[in-house]
Amino acid sequence: MLLKLRGGLNSFFVTILLGLLIAAFAIFGIGPGMLSGSNQSVAKVGDTEVSTNRFFAAVQQRAQALQAQFGADFSTPQLVQMMQLDQQILNQMLVEASVKEHVSSLGLRATDKQTVAELRGFEAFNNLDGSFSPQLMQQTLSRNNITESELLNDLRAGVARQQLIESFIVEDMIPRDLAAQLYIWQAERRQASLINFAATEVADIPVATEEELAEYYEDNKQSYMTPERRSYNYILLTPAYFAAQVEIPEGTIEAEYQSRATEFAASELRTVFQVSFDNEQEAANFVAAVIGGADFTETAVASTDFAANEIDLGDNTRAEIEAEFDAAAADLVFSLEQNKPSAPFEDIAGWSVFMVPTITAIEGKPFETVKEELEQAYRSEEAIDTLFDFQNRLDETMETTGDLAEIAASIGLPLAQINDVDARGQGIDGNQIVTQQNEYIIQSTVFREELGVEPTITDLNPTDATAGFFLFDLVDIAAPAQQELETVRAALSNDWTGKKRQEKAGEIAELAVQRLKNGEAPELVAEELGGISFDAKNVARTGDSNSGVAANIRRLIFDLEVGSIDSEAAADGNGYVVIKVVDASAGNPEAAENAVNTLLDQLNTDFQEELFVQYQAYLSGRFPAEVNSLLIQQLFSPENFQQ
Repeated sequence: MLLKLRGGLNSFFVTILLGLLIAAFAIFGIGPGMLSGSNQSVAKVGDTEVSTNRFFAAVQQRAQALQAQFGADFSTPQLVQMMQLDQQILNQMLVEASVKEHVSSLGLRATDKQTVAELRGFEAFNNLDGSFSPQLMQQTLSRNNITESELLNDLRAGVARQQLIESFIVEDMIPRDLAAQLYIWQAERRQASLINFAATEVADIPVATEEELAEYYEDNKQSYMTPERRSYNYILLTPAYFAAQVEIPEGTIEAEYQSRATEFAASELRTVFQVSFDNEQEAANFVAAVIGGADFTETAVASTDFAANEIDLGDNTRAEIEAEFDAAAADLVFSLEQNKPSAPFEDIAGWSVFMVPTITAIEGKPFETVKEELEQAYRSEEAIDTLFDFQNRLDETMETTGDLAEIAASIGLPLAQINDVDARGQGIDGNQIVTQQNEYIIQSTVFREELGVEPTITDLNPTDATAGFFLFDLVDIAAPAQQELETVRAALSNDWTGKKRQEKAGEIAELAVQRLKNGEAPELVAEELGGISFDAKNVARTGDSNSGVAANIRRLIFDLEVGSIDSEAAADGNGYVVIKVVDASAGNPEAAENAVNTLLDQLNTDFQEELFVQYQAYLSGRFPAEVNSLLIQQLFSPENFQQ
């Protein structure tokens, strides 16, 4: 159990250090196999052990939270594997253990008064009015098999950790003057005259002689190798493969439609305003004012602590209002006339007043209009179940043979064959062999493996087991080979000509630089030398993808002094750009107080996070961890999870 600290400890690294993601009071049941009677720990840092029970429970808790987010299609073992939850939780608990060791070495200890204060801060132990309830505490501890002694020991240790971590927190570590000086540099804007000389526009390049081609070929042989080519077989299974085979029992879709009747029935979407008051009289006075012509939002903002955006709840269905408030509130809201305030309504927040400024009717959906949609959904769900069934059958078959052709034949699955494909998915003839996204996923995986690797089931999407999976068998790797000059003559000639054009563009750019230095106008120089002249105004030191100035050109604009002239190769390799810096204006921190404050906050945050990164590195060096990897591997077998 770890303490959730209050106040300005918002750093990601502080969160990790304190292990806040390992919840104290949401420990789920542990499977009967591995954990029963075990006194082993999954890891140890100094004298601090990482408990197997708590580690397993924390991983299971995280997995079940993700199940609630992604849906029940994912089992706990699948989520652990896909998201590497065991490693995430282990790393957090190792950091927690190392902090605990450091606290112990420093002799830090919380007082009874501090411990009690933290105890009373847990919402799970408080009544609705915020008062501490010993009964609620005992009930919560009992449900989670935690003793009061364990709780107090962990709270005491947590307060001591808080004392240590807060010793790193210093407000305004970076002086504002430094942020202001940085803003002056960062917000500088410049203006430059540019001339672009495109290599593709350079003419009068002679045809390469045989001697020149031969010399260019010898100097660039490595550029004219055949690509590595691979041949492989694979089995690809996705829900789409099985969907067409799904048979829908008679009456199934009709029954599904009936079970979701409220979803398809005619309904309303209402824009809802809501504001709360401490007592009924204040709410009644507000209602009278609105009925008398006062604006609902303006009056609510003026008479309460509500902001305008807090009053407007947006468009809501009846079910959404019932979920947000209760059934009685939903009845009230959906009985209101448009733009008429409700009578004061007592709820948990006090006395609320609602108003509905707009009402949108939603037409019902007859069965025939959604039948196809429901059929597709049914086939998709059934196809996913079939997909997982086949995965189990593949697992069983792979225990008896590692030959992919035999595996495919025994289960009745198609075996695809790809021969002599390169990393771009092209065959020897240059035609595209790999064309589909799933095929690209398989190909990219194949090109990361070596010959002799046993076929294994691999998810198409590591974060979505329902997307499908594949197995492959790498048959052959053809290493790159040198191509003869005659084979690559056409490409060689084009590359030689392109190189000469680029060199010529560089020579023209140098001539332009000299003429600009002699005082000639950029427009005249561009016209006479065959370039394009344009001005870059208000160029920022840091640009975005829409700025129109390439990063290397931007860097040169800010490297040069005002009035200086130079050239740089175009970012796309097509020619050169000549640059003359015309003007520069520094950032004005006095006129940009908010921007400087934002920069200062970011600097302080970055400094603080870097401090904790260094602290974490210090801890791992001073308190090295001993990890029981075998136990962790055994721990997360499916039978150890309660489904």
